[in-house]
Amino acid sequence: MIPLEQYAELAALMANTAGDESLEFAIAAEHGVSAEEWKASKAGWTAKMSDPADMGKTALAFMPLYQAAQAKARGGAEPCTLDTYAKIHAEMAFRKDPLGNQVHYMLVLAENGMAQPLWLECEGYWTPRVGADTILGQPNPQFDPAQAQRFRELMQREGDRVQGIVR
Repeated sequence: MIPLEQYAELAALMANTAGDESLEFAIAAEHGVSAEEWKASKAGWTAKMSDPADMGKTALAFMPLYQAAQAKARGGAEPCTLDTYAKIHAEMAFRKDPLGNQVHYMLVLAENGMAQPLWLECEGYWTPRVGADTILGQPNPQFDPAQAQRFRELMQREGDRVQGIVR
């Protein structure tokens, strides 16, 4: 099984393969990992992250590595603008169908031309920056008060738009 750091890098590079093994194998091969080794590593790391006995330790170690690999693959740029993130976030939170039921998030993503892997990347990027200044009682070093305020304003505006509220 390849190291977790290498797995995170390859997983970030494979974010848009939609599970197509032939594409995954090609990317793995470009980085010196055989198809068999990739398959075994993917199965092994997925099982470890899903194992209740692991208590989320592997997933917690994986996420910062994966997010750093995503940022590297993007050249450090934002995966989506804060405006886009707030618009889609508000639609997911407030859109209802004619019967008053929550609209499925995949429909919201599709209507906004956003693939699910990219949305997950946007969430992983923006949530720590605009969500909360502490995480489990510890300071959140990624929190940006100015961006958080802007996000709240955008969410208010977009929430009003989605709900048809005129202020």
